[in-house]
Amino acid sequence: MKKLVIKKLMVGMIAGVVTTLALAVAAPKPAAAKVVAVYASGSGGVQSTGTQDPGLGVTVGARVLIFDGYLDYVGFGNGEAVSRGILGLRGGFGTRAFRLVLRGGGGAIHEERGALTGWADAPSRTGVVGRLGAAIEGEINPLFYLGFGFDGETWRFPNGVPGDPTVGSDVFASLRLTFELGI
Repeated sequence: MKKLVIKKLMVGMIAGVVTTLALAVAAPKPAAAKVVAVYASGSGGVQSTGTQDPGLGVTVGARVLIFDGYLDYVGFGNGEAVSRGILGLRGGFGTRAFRLVLRGGGGAIHEERGALTGWADAPSRTGVVGRLGAAIEGEINPLFYLGFGFDGETWRFPNGVPGDPTVGSDVFASLRLTFELGI
């Protein structure tokens, strides 16, 4: 059952990439650099470790020039979730219709019920995280972008539960819709 859900999600992500590329080719426009921006993004995807359930998430953030800060939350069902607060750098390259977004940073991470480790009903814990990400985004209109991206991270939690991993890494692949308002 889980493999079927993951396969369906992957087919949806591939369709999102094809749609993004079609938008980029159909409507070339000059780039519009935003010096200051706020954004909110909804996403759905799968991660490489821990829970094998697909996740749904939301991200809110702000950017000044290349400096970026955001909070995100991804829920995987059964109370399993991951929250992050990240400060870092972000760059967008391309045209307004089609862009490559690269970002990296570090901050705090909070795991609920073993979402990263896969331990069912594991206790909640907070630690530190470093993240790198890349996304391909296509403009739907001046405020909305549709994209496909990967975010990789390495996390560390303080020792707590015997046998529970305190260091690890994962990759989260997602299809995302972003609202961005900036000048």
